[in-house]
Amino acid sequence: METYSFLQTNDPYFLTPPELVQAKLELLNLEDGEVLCDLGVGDGRSLIAGCEQAKVTAIGYEVLPEAMVTAQKNIDAANLTHRIELIEGSMYDADVSQVNALLLYLSRTMLGGLSLKLENELPAGARIVTHEFDLPGWVILQEKEITLSNGDWYTIYLFRKP
Repeated sequence: METYSFLQTNDPYFLTPPELVQAKLELLNLEDGEVLCDLGVGDGRSLIAGCEQAKVTAIGYEVLPEAMVTAQKNIDAANLTHRIELIEGSMYDADVSQVNALLLYLSRTMLGGLSLKLENELPAGARIVTHEFDLPGWVILQEKEITLSNGDWYTIYLFRKP
């Protein structure tokens, strides 16, 4: 595996609204048997929802210890510990070599830093979904605007590794 160097950023920690999680998962169109990954798992809601949508296994990476505790409690409560693995570690060190579907909610700077890693390490055909920001250097396969029930709106982007 190659080693990558990245700028450290002070990106804020935000949880993705549940309606947006569902829209992102619908765009990924998960299939039974796939591996779903979230780089920055937060409270685990995206992985839990993904496991409820399809018979996938899931991996989540997180650097914030308090988020790891919350995510583990939520995964335990959802009775999904047998399908979701949490790893306390940097997204830059994540093993994405077996990932079929990847969820990201990062700034464009962070996405730019991950772009080459994803290009080099994801398997062919892997799908990536982001929101608010596109993935620099990748061709957008699908772009969709989502309006939440509270009136907030977001753009979500789907990418596929050639």
